[in-house]
Amino acid sequence: MKALYQKIRILDGKPYGLYKSLAERTWDFGDFILEFIHVQGDPFAPASRVLLRAKLATLGYAPEWGSGFERRLALSDYLYRKLGRLVQEKYPGKDAAVVFDTAGPEMLVRNSLWIDNGEIRACLQVRLPGEGRKIQAELAAEILTMVMPDLVSAGLYYNKGDEPAMQEHYRVLAERKEILAELEGRGLCAFVPDGAVLPRASGLSELPLEGAVPFFAPDELAVTFNACGREIRGMGIPKGITVITGGAFHGKSTLLQALTRAVYPHVPGDGREGIVVDATALRVGVEDGRSVRGTDLSMFVRDLPGGISTKDFNTLSASGSTSEAANLLEAMEAGARTFFIDEDSSAVNFLIRDVRVRKLLGDEREPLIPLTDRIRELASAGMNFVLVAGACGDYLDIADNIIVMANYKAECAKSTVSSWKAEGLIGSTVNARPFAAYMQPLQKSVRPASAVERQVKVKLAGDTLLQIGFLVADTSRLVTLVDKQQRLGAGFMLLNMLQNAASNVESDASADSIAGAAQKLCDVICNVGFRNLPQGMSREMSLPRAVDIACVAFRLRIASK
Repeated sequence: MKALYQKIRILDGKPYGLYKSLAERTWDFGDFILEFIHVQGDPFAPASRVLLRAKLATLGYAPEWGSGFERRLALSDYLYRKLGRLVQEKYPGKDAAVVFDTAGPEMLVRNSLWIDNGEIRACLQVRLPGEGRKIQAELAAEILTMVMPDLVSAGLYYNKGDEPAMQEHYRVLAERKEILAELEGRGLCAFVPDGAVLPRASGLSELPLEGAVPFFAPDELAVTFNACGREIRGMGIPKGITVITGGAFHGKSTLLQALTRAVYPHVPGDGREGIVVDATALRVGVEDGRSVRGTDLSMFVRDLPGGISTKDFNTLSASGSTSEAANLLEAMEAGARTFFIDEDSSAVNFLIRDVRVRKLLGDEREPLIPLTDRIRELASAGMNFVLVAGACGDYLDIADNIIVMANYKAECAKSTVSSWKAEGLIGSTVNARPFAAYMQPLQKSVRPASAVERQVKVKLAGDTLLQIGFLVADTSRLVTLVDKQQRLGAGFMLLNMLQNAASNVESDASADSIAGAAQKLCDVICNVGFRNLPQGMSREMSLPRAVDIACVAFRLRIASK
């Protein structure tokens, strides 16, 4: 600390750019190390990034907190939220001198705070002070040599009073892991425990609704898990086709939304922390205007007028039904096996085809094949569907299970599955394109935008339009990417995959699917965080699932000039 203080004092009043000399070495504070990941070029540039590294043992934590993914995630997430509250209390406002991310209810692997090899690594944004373009050494020294040690002391050191909350974080993750391991063997694709609070405070909030009706499983679908030494009763959703129906405003979409968000673990007190779903689950809906590149849509779209084949379909602006067909088929290619569909966010002509229209037009004049004609065969191939249907009654004749929501209470209706024609086009697996072959045509678009740029930029336009060099992907309908940090994480991981696509053509990795290549990268990050990813600490990122990364890759297109 003394060495850093002396270095900063020497810089007082000198050109602002000399702040970059602070990044030439690491600074030892005794209990922790401080280093600069990025130093801003002037007072008005994006804030600098400062990394604080400290051994768990030095901070007073038992060795168990550094072993096992669930333990590390539990402690990382807990400290992330604690440190965030402390920074916001001391430095409120978006233009504050020190900034730390805020988090939603999901527990995610984040590069802003992660435990790697027995070491806590916390990364904060710091706006280095300057007057005009001159260094203000006194203010800088206060932030770096006084505020940082205070934040480590109050936010990262072990506090016995935090132990119950830390253990509760771990319990949620440990129970989730045990239940998830049993889902497959018990023929289930999802589980909602009794007592779960599904409604949110508002459409713009992720906080639980006060006074909400707690969820309770109907007897017909009730199952009990023994996880971490306690029995947990709730509703098991069997594999196959499940329809959620009921009147408007009775909780159908609320249940589906809770299932969708449960692809990630949630913090204690969220109300949805006990929900467990198939780890590959995705929500599928309409996505007008999305790009589609080289996708075989023939399962749902016959050849188009003019003899245009749909086996290798390309468009920069898909229609509603075409986009939803592409979303479902690409999700299968990405490895998803459970799909959440809400009729309110779907193309009607993708979901159903009216009997009278079918009789009038026949198949010759209608290229679209509705999901009703394919869903039973998809289910027999191992796909699971959970659909909200308040108006599309055709699905009641196809469903294996029917859940009726009435005043936010679940009831089980008797299924009347009838025979349904299937044309035998679906195999037991969905072919996946090798990631190198798919990514290579895009690779030339991943380069710096000008001669002065040293690296490819990954950024967001708004909160959802992801840009990677000269590539763009609209991620607004990928609802399992829960925040902009996850979208940036997907962007940087895809940049890594794109830059390595050519080198993998002649290697065994060229046989990987896009999701397979993404999964390998995800596995590495779950162990060591983002530090081995190029530019992995330069921005705030969190880790998406491999299936989500693959879905972003399918949406990549060259930006229009």
